[in-house]
Amino acid sequence: MKTKVETKEFSLKAVLPSILTVALAMLLTMMDTTIMNVAIPSLQHVFSTKLSTVQWSVTGYTLALAAITPIAGWLSDRFSAKRVIFLAIVWFTIFSVLCSMSQSIEMLIVFRCLQGMAGGLVGPIGMAESWKLVPADKRGSLMALLGLPMVIAPIAGPVLAGWLLSYASWHAIFYINLPIGIIAAICVLKYLPKRELIKNERLDIFGALLSPSAFVTLIYGVHRLGDHALTDWTTTSILLIGITLLLSFIYVELKQDHPLMALSAFKVDRFRRGILVSWLNQIVLFGATLLIPLFLQTAKGFSPLHAGEMIAPQALASFVGMFIGGQLFDRWGVRAAALPGIGLMFIGIIRLTQLTLQTDTTTLLITIAILGLGQGMTMMQISTYNLGSAPKAVVSRLTPLINSAMQIINSLAVVWLTNVLSKNLVSEAKTATAATFENHVVLAYGQTFTMLLGILALSFIVTITLNKVKK
Repeated sequence: MKTKVETKEFSLKAVLPSILTVALAMLLTMMDTTIMNVAIPSLQHVFSTKLSTVQWSVTGYTLALAAITPIAGWLSDRFSAKRVIFLAIVWFTIFSVLCSMSQSIEMLIVFRCLQGMAGGLVGPIGMAESWKLVPADKRGSLMALLGLPMVIAPIAGPVLAGWLLSYASWHAIFYINLPIGIIAAICVLKYLPKRELIKNERLDIFGALLSPSAFVTLIYGVHRLGDHALTDWTTTSILLIGITLLLSFIYVELKQDHPLMALSAFKVDRFRRGILVSWLNQIVLFGATLLIPLFLQTAKGFSPLHAGEMIAPQALASFVGMFIGGQLFDRWGVRAAALPGIGLMFIGIIRLTQLTLQTDTTTLLITIAILGLGQGMTMMQISTYNLGSAPKAVVSRLTPLINSAMQIINSLAVVWLTNVLSKNLVSEAKTATAATFENHVVLAYGQTFTMLLGILALSFIVTITLNKVKK
């Protein structure tokens, strides 16, 4: 009886504040990215510069994330998760204020890059620390809380940005980080536990040099694919250099006694299958987040703010789905949560392929909510399964690897889907007349959404093979 009481005390009173602290810190860094995407046109006007120049305030941040994330695990082991997360939040908040004070676009880009170096540490370290804190039989339910920033940020960010830009100024999109950052830093000091440092933990120098170079080069190359084809010599060269660096990194890491990232996890069959499902679902999540607002604005004529508000049910449904999925995961395993979740996502995407100009707002909201519910039931449960499938000793070195890979997947998803959408729009425009043009635009979006159905079907098949991780 005594053991049961201790488990309850540990999981509820000691763990929950720490998990919520990490979730708040992750929300701080993730929300900033989505807010910036909406603010680009305003910043272009304020600084009287080209769109391609302003875009570097986003691209630079993304590349800084890719550069710093690989060493997050080593920093956590060497200096403690609590200390690194606290300093990262302070750093992020300071440079948020400096971004708001920028007098030129060049200053903003530099401050955004420095801001990104802090943002790249919070997610992987926070995820690994939370996984260590949560008891095995409660991971599904409590780790679901960490999924909230991942779902809320892409949806709430555009709404908040639209409101701040409409009723305040561009400075406010950075000032909003100040109170959140102060609260998050205080919570880290109060609630995250201290851990014994691994003082003799050596830094894998070759890995620390090769991994940022590989991920930054690859992500930049993929970003260039959005505007240039593979026939562009510069783009192809960058991608080939990135691939060469990545292969070199993998070769070096597999021979290291103390590797920077836990590539050994890929030797575990369960992990390989689980991470494949995560990648496939991420393409669908990121794709839907990209395509739905575009559809609402270009096909339905919604304003950016109205389009952002229409996505709100997706966040609310995902919130509910994460807790339902967490309970199912804890009781019956990953398949009990992920298979129904993927099924709901499939239904949501099918409904999106059938949209017309006459589709009413209620139908749109229901469709978006179904998609969000499925995402919530699936996303964090698969992530929890993946961490549980790998050896426990390498978790702090595994989350940076997962995050770095996801950055590449996100970039690939954006380039792939925008190119598919562009080709579909061109194809439909050839047969359209002035009277039917809008209908053909809707058809182009429907054809693009259909591509996601194939991704989900493959994800469902692989998920069937996932077995319950032993506790």
